[in-house]
Amino acid sequence: MSTTSALDIARPLAVGLGIFGAASAIGSAQATNPCGPPTLSTFDPEYDTVSAWQPAWDTGTYDRNHILVGTVGSFSPYRLTMLNAAGDSMTVDLKNGTVIRPTGLTPASGQRVAVFGYWSNGTFIANRVVLHG
Repeated sequence: MSTTSALDIARPLAVGLGIFGAASAIGSAQATNPCGPPTLSTFDPEYDTVSAWQPAWDTGTYDRNHILVGTVGSFSPYRLTMLNAAGDSMTVDLKNGTVIRPTGLTPASGQRVAVFGYWSNGTFIANRVVLHG
C-alpha cells in the first residue's frame, strides 16, 4: 500500500515553478542588442534625406540600429573598413547604388564617416556613406 504525503505532491509543483521562474528571469534579462551601446535612440524619420555630416553624431546621438559612426580604416570598391571609438575594426559592404556624400569625395583613411544601412546575416550593408568634410 502506498501513501502519498503532502511533500510528495508539493515537490514536483515547487520544482516546476522554480524552473518557470528561472526561465522568465533569463528571458526578461535579455538585451535587444547586447553588442550595442547602452543607450539606443529611436529611428530617425529623416534617415533618407541626410546627406551631410550632422553635429549630433559627434556627441553620440544617432540611430544605432541603422547608422554606424567611426573612422575610415581603409576603402576599396564595395568594401569599407571602419574603426569605432574603442578602436575595433568592422567591415562594411557597399553595393551598387550606395551613395557617397558629399558627391565626388572618396573615403580616406582617418576620415570620420557615418554609414547608413542595415544588417544582413551579420554583415552591415551600406545604402549611404556620409563623410565628415
